[in-house]
Amino acid sequence: MRIGEDIFCIRKETESLINKYNYMEKSVYFRAFEEEDAECIYKWMNDDDLKKLSVGLNKRICKNEALEWVRSRMIHNPYQAWWAICAKDTYKMIGYMSLTDIHYINRSANFSGIVIGDRNYQDGLAWIESYLFVYEYAFERLGLNRVYGTYMIGHKTTSFIGPVMFSQREGVLRQAYFKNGKFYDASIGGILSEDYFAHKENGDYELDAVLKRMKEKIRESKK
Repeated sequence: MRIGEDIFCIRKETESLINKYNYMEKSVYFRAFEEEDAECIYKWMNDDDLKKLSVGLNKRICKNEALEWVRSRMIHNPYQAWWAICAKDTYKMIGYMSLTDIHYINRSANFSGIVIGDRNYQDGLAWIESYLFVYEYAFERLGLNRVYGTYMIGHKTTSFIGPVMFSQREGVLRQAYFKNGKFYDASIGGILSEDYFAHKENGDYELDAVLKRMKEKIRESKK
């Protein structure tokens, strides 16, 4: 019953997303952290619903910890990159994302995740644009060969959008995370530079192509 409910929710949210994209240009932009972002970080890291199916710990933090967290990510680090995700219509921070464990010999990095904390922007638009930005940054600016990530199975946004962006499931970590009173399996996914550039050359990362794949997934979920 729960699986059916999740598919229905994904279908409705994605149909809404497609309708919005029919008349919207890119909705977000990315920048480095600023100290004033600590207010949002404090709010989101203490939001139990937001962290319910995230990989990180459900650890509550105080305002000083939030400020130190932001400050530590403002300092240049060649092995990780953090971005504030901001809405173009309001110029406000709506979330954040990161690329960590950047390895210059293996030419790989961990797409550590996307957090969209502002509920007004959780329909998926920001997720798609964030994926496109990170892929371009990793493969075209850093010259990496592989981008990978781990997410808890059951996180409907990641499990849905990941395959649409050609992230391939590479394995499952059984009962890897304990949250909400039970263990969750985690999925490992990744994409190689050769796949990224082939899809880009083919136009698969154009917004209309992304929407077409999302429509196909909607049809598959109805079967």
